[in-house]
Amino acid sequence: MTGRVLVRNRTGHALHLTGCLEFFQVALASRTYHPAVAWPLCLQRLTIPAGRSAYRVTVRASYSECAQGPPQDGMLSCLPGGRPPPLPPGVYRARLFQFRPLAAAPAAVRVRVTAPWTAR
Repeated sequence: MTGRVLVRNRTGHALHLTGCLEFFQVALASRTYHPAVAWPLCLQRLTIPAGRSAYRVTVRASYSECAQGPPQDGMLSCLPGGRPPPLPPGVYRARLFQFRPLAAAPAAVRVRVTAPWTAR
């Protein structure tokens, strides 16, 4: 699913930071699953304008990583095409992760993941 991270920069001026492609990610976590959030490796100048701005995020109901080949080190095997497998049904929390701490993260949002629908 897609979402938006809303930022209110009250400094009165644009914030110029270095990062790679995005400032924010939202990932699902539970009591037993804590995602490994990775950031692309590049260095570019990013700007958060003064005032309000919005940043699009994609939230996936899948593991954040997988093993190519047989399961290893607690990671499940990747699906065809190298995609991570889906998370098991249950209650998760959508948590905000920041490339660099810009502000206090908001409270996590409760999300229920259900089994994929299959046609009979």
